[in-house]
Amino acid sequence: MTYHAITVTLENINGITAVKDKYGIQTQSLTFNATVSGKRQYAVSLRGEPRLENGMVVTAVLRDPENWQTLIAWFNHSSGQICGVEPPLQPFAVWLFTVLIGIMFFFKAVSANTGTGFRAVLLLAVVGINVWSLLSWIKSVRVYRLLRP
Repeated sequence: MTYHAITVTLENINGITAVKDKYGIQTQSLTFNATVSGKRQYAVSLRGEPRLENGMVVTAVLRDPENWQTLIAWFNHSSGQICGVEPPLQPFAVWLFTVLIGIMFFFKAVSANTGTGFRAVLLLAVVGINVWSLLSWIKSVRVYRLLRP
């Protein structure tokens, strides 16, 4: 997947809505409307709790540079805050943990008293979870490289 970093000024920010978790306690993301480079953008969503102010300058990472619905993360130039993506160390730690758990499940799967069906399920689960966590870490590293000041 290709990511594009662009530096813009957000103006006329309104319609801010916090998306909470299922318990209504923790904010998972914010949805808002803003004017970016003279063009109105509606229902822009960003993970986390970014500080939103009119006139703020951000470097945004988008999958499509013309579509703010594809916003991944941004770097706020005034506060130095990065929002929308975890620091690369966190997904790396998750990946390392899934590898260690995967090794344990692998030895369980190849033991003599494990049935063929259960063996296949264990091995597929180990591979799937490790691939998912590895891709999450790679995404985090790529986005952070684009956002580095």
